[in-house]
Amino acid sequence: MYPASPAEFGLTTSPTVVLPQNNSLSGKLYLWLIIAVGWTIITLSAFQLRSSKLDYRLLLLAVMVAISSRAAVKIPRISGLITLGDTFLFVTILLFGGPAAAVLGGLEGLATSVKISRKPRTYLVNAAILATSTFVTASVLRLLFGPTTEIARVYSASFLVAMCVMALAQYLTNTALVATEKSSRIKKSIWFTWKTYYLWISISVFAGASAAGIIAHLIRGFGFYAVLATFPIAVIVHFTYDIYLKNLEASAKEAKLAQQHVEELSQYVADLKRSEEERNQLLLREQQARGQAEVANRMKDEFLATLSHELRTPLTVVLGWACLLGEGVSADESAKAVKTIERNARLQAQLIDDLLDVSRIISGKLHLDVRPIDLATVAEAAVAVLRPAAEAKSLQLAFLRPATMRTISGDSARLQQVVWNLLSNAVKFTPEGGRIEVHVEYINARAYLRITDTGRGIRSEFLPFVFDRFRQADSSTTRAFGGLGLGLAIVRHLVELHGGTVTAESAGPGLGATFEVSFPLIANRLEGLPDAQTEAYHCEPANRLEGLPDAQTEAYHCEPAKLGGLRVLVVDDESDARQLMSRLVVRTGAEVKTCSSAREAVDLVRTWRPDALISDIAMPDEDGYSLIRKIRALPAEQGGHTPAAAFTAYARDQDRNTALAAGYQLHVAKPVSSERLTSTLTELLKQSGNGRVQKVSESSAEPAGV
Repeated sequence: MYPASPAEFGLTTSPTVVLPQNNSLSGKLYLWLIIAVGWTIITLSAFQLRSSKLDYRLLLLAVMVAISSRAAVKIPRISGLITLGDTFLFVTILLFGGPAAAVLGGLEGLATSVKISRKPRTYLVNAAILATSTFVTASVLRLLFGPTTEIARVYSASFLVAMCVMALAQYLTNTALVATEKSSRIKKSIWFTWKTYYLWISISVFAGASAAGIIAHLIRGFGFYAVLATFPIAVIVHFTYDIYLKNLEASAKEAKLAQQHVEELSQYVADLKRSEEERNQLLLREQQARGQAEVANRMKDEFLATLSHELRTPLTVVLGWACLLGEGVSADESAKAVKTIERNARLQAQLIDDLLDVSRIISGKLHLDVRPIDLATVAEAAVAVLRPAAEAKSLQLAFLRPATMRTISGDSARLQQVVWNLLSNAVKFTPEGGRIEVHVEYINARAYLRITDTGRGIRSEFLPFVFDRFRQADSSTTRAFGGLGLGLAIVRHLVELHGGTVTAESAGPGLGATFEVSFPLIANRLEGLPDAQTEAYHCEPANRLEGLPDAQTEAYHCEPAKLGGLRVLVVDDESDARQLMSRLVVRTGAEVKTCSSAREAVDLVRTWRPDALISDIAMPDEDGYSLIRKIRALPAEQGGHTPAAAFTAYARDQDRNTALAAGYQLHVAKPVSSERLTSTLTELLKQSGNGRVQKVSESSAEPAGV
């Protein structure tokens, strides 16, 4: 349905159709052609009328055509009207012939246009359409049945056929003229336009022709005034049709409402289906999340069980040897016990360090001390440290380094940890008599570290998870190797923090494995630099390899400093720890006093004036933070500037920052070795500018170990 616009014109047919203005050139030409043809017909028909036929009967029919044209019924689906004027046009054809009917057709078009629009072109087009269709209808009747005024004289089958032909000719001519114009405007074919908008109007046209035939016979039998008697019939037909159309419109509205309900119901069903699909998706995601949570929970349980085992095992050894030492053993067994206890204590410390590293990585609090370093030097240091362990298993450990030195940007301690973790894994999982090859090379703008072994290899299904936290190829109670499954995860995170990549390859169980690490190179070269110039690029293994047995690390420890004549105050609420720290400090030649509380420590600082303070953090009543704040609040002459180090089991980065912010110069994580304690005291006294710190000779150095 095309709504009317201010520029529309009406087309009068058996229905009067209201159409919007046609803006296409072909449409405009077509309309003006219709106007020209139609008004030519009206003009010629008017000249053909004899003055004798212009009597009151024709004038009465003209009045009835004009009046009936005003009583119009709106056509559903299109902007048009149906009038009763066609009935009287058909009567005019039967009583007065084609020319008279053509003139009245033009009159009907003009009268109907008054109801539609005020534009002159609307009047011209509607009058032309009805005059043309009426003229064609009369011409067809004359051609087939002779003079039209003789058709209604005899009521016969021929008469009935003539009425049908008259209706058909009027209907086809009128609707064809209108459909042609409409099709050019809506860009559809004439056939589509005609069958869509005008096909059903044929009923009203045939009804009008039938009524015209009845009226013509009544006039023939009872005189012209009988036409007045048919006027009520026409009115009844009009109102009946009006009611029918209103019912049709009501039915259409109900159908539209029903369709709307169907669409709403369909939408509701679609929403239900979508909700069901979303629910299924949520259920699927929930099941996947539950499965992942169950896997994570199982991994957590396995990890906690493994952690318990890995912590209890060295503790069992430490406790057992401590009990044997208490019962009394030989000198050889005593020395063996001390080394065993130290080794297991270091292993336990390494486990704790790994856990803290993972915690820092997860929380994003792992910081790097980045500077230019040589990857080959880092790898060479790790190889030297682990070579005794490899030789103990009769492993061939080969190291291939490039002829030139090129630098990468990284944290030497953390990169040393990467190499050590990978290399220690290779040593652990390679059986006796196997071979491990460490190869460093520079290709294009990257440095590559490749560690290849002939060990146990990695199953293909586990290979994608080899760098995941807490994942182990064998976490059963019958596994041959210990560990928490954190080493390779730490390697991956540390390498990525350096902008590098790490990959693992293995042909399968028993076929060895290859781990390759790559880092971007810095542009400068270190080739040919004197030792003094490259010294800054070499790492200090002792800082990161404390977890190794003493035999493997002693070559990397600093010589102890001689602290004779210095005063050291040790503060710890744990009696065993306090005694141990006191014993370790006494071995350096320093004078030691101990106390178990912050209050005692403040008094001793005032009265005894120590050269250095070593304090625990977690203590009852007042902790180490409160202690150092009180000491820093003292005047310098009462010990307010005493160098202090926090020795604590709180080993996170934030714990270190808190200790330094509170007033300590150093933060050292427990447990500590004698060498670490000595170096810490030496560093403290150097920072304080104490001139009494001196290097002991090799002959007077105390044995290493706790």
